[in-house]
Amino acid sequence: MLSSPAITLRLARISDIEECGTLDAGYITDKAWQLWEERDVLGSEDLSLVLRTIRLPRTRVVNPPRPTAELEAEWDSTDLFVVAEVERVVAFICATVRREVAHIDRLTVDTSFRRSGVATHLLSAAYAWAEENGCTTLLATAPAKNFPVISLLHARGYRICGYNERHLPSGEVALYLCRDVQRD
Repeated sequence: MLSSPAITLRLARISDIEECGTLDAGYITDKAWQLWEERDVLGSEDLSLVLRTIRLPRTRVVNPPRPTAELEAEWDSTDLFVVAEVERVVAFICATVRREVAHIDRLTVDTSFRRSGVATHLLSAAYAWAEENGCTTLLATAPAKNFPVISLLHARGYRICGYNERHLPSGEVALYLCRDVQRD
């Protein structure tokens, strides 16, 4: 029986930024979410929007730019920055609070540690932190073609709550996924 590696979560130090910036945040996908818009359905002025999964014509390999400079610039304005270690930093999550909503700004797990529970641990830590800080909602943003992270978030209780065609610097559609935070 294989055992999973011991994962340690801790608050990040500014010295962790460089190592976080070296993590491979790329992903491979053959599916994406597509927004389908229909106007004037059955003669009304209504607008119908449908999000559906589609199979891409070929597998996409996506390699986002390394975020070291952005992480340094955002250090003072980030409310939560947690790293996951398995002998070294293998993942991190960053979040900020705006009007009782904890926005997950970044969730990165090095490709060699995906599907090992690291992301789940980080999402659980963000949920506990949001609960402790009086937040009502956790909100994550994901590129519509990042099917693996959207599937992960769905499996962890997040639901699609919106989209934006211009949110991401790459110009691709972003999906917003949220999870309610239970408060006492």
